[in-house]
Amino acid sequence: MVKKDDLRLLFFLSQKVKSIFSGLTMVDKPDGHRILVIAPHPDDEVIGCGGTIRLHRRLGHHVSILYLSDGERGIKNMNPIKTAELRRIEAIRSSGHLDVPEENLYHLHLRDGDIINQSGTNYDFRSILEKANPDIIYLPSFIETHRDHYAANILLKNNLIKGATISAYEVWTPLIPNRLVNISSVIEDKRNALLEHASQLKELDYLDAALSLNRYRAAMFRKEPRYAEAFIYCTSVQYFELMMSVE
Repeated sequence: MVKKDDLRLLFFLSQKVKSIFSGLTMVDKPDGHRILVIAPHPDDEVIGCGGTIRLHRRLGHHVSILYLSDGERGIKNMNPIKTAELRRIEAIRSSGHLDVPEENLYHLHLRDGDIINQSGTNYDFRSILEKANPDIIYLPSFIETHRDHYAANILLKNNLIKGATISAYEVWTPLIPNRLVNISSVIEDKRNALLEHASQLKELDYLDAALSLNRYRAAMFRKEPRYAEAFIYCTSVQYFELMMSVE
């Protein structure tokens, strides 16, 4: 059952997006040169923007991925330390399909499920931001119902010193986008990257759901391409103003 408050939020967000941005556009080549992808848990980045990551790498862009937590609560009845290690290995294998080398993977080791209570000033996070020096930052959108996904936005807001372009992606909560990226040419890379997260697919087989959402995004725009990922794409100032306006 969808709550009335959620419907009001989506309606209000859609009106704000329409009022701020010119409309929905589709691109074949994502912008940027230095890319930072923020993932609250290993696999979020592949679900939300795995195809776009692969396109960035095809274009020769430098891509770093920052995992806020180790996802240690992601496997039932398994020791959290063993879970974290397994998910780290899965993330390394998965990123290989997207052509992101292991040395470009960062881990902040925040507590899985409790990022909101660790979202204040974080000098380790700021150090990674400084090292990555991104012109484009990807993260789950602030309307995500998963509390860790929302908390990623608070963490970034509290620690981003240098402005950047924000490209907010969808994982568990469909967003109101103003940009689509055509990922048809790299969909098999995304599929293979998702398959590496076998522990999570065993818990919840979201593979078809994730790729079906990409098919839907493309179909609702035009007949071709076949797959697309959706984003709220704007400056960091615009993004955080939008976030604060709907809270």
